[in-house]
Amino acid sequence: MPEFRFDSFSDFLAMGGNASFVWGSYLAFALVVVWNFWQPSLERARIVRLMRARQGKQLQQEATAADLRSHQSAQQQQGEANRG
Repeated sequence: MPEFRFDSFSDFLAMGGNASFVWGSYLAFALVVVWNFWQPSLERARIVRLMRARQGKQLQQEATAADLRSHQSAQQQQGEANRG
């Protein structure tokens, strides 16, 4: 069984000649952990933007429909007034 004692901190960082594998693995692990915490926030922000855009379009469509109805109503009233 290998010993896990190092003579100095630089020996610890060198990891017996395997530093690129060891520290690369730690870096990959850290990146995955950070991504797993960060990605849901990004997804939530994307969904909120999408919902706001859809809501804005819906409100705009409703306002356009209401304007069209009021315009048609005004034309009908004007037509009735001209006939009467």
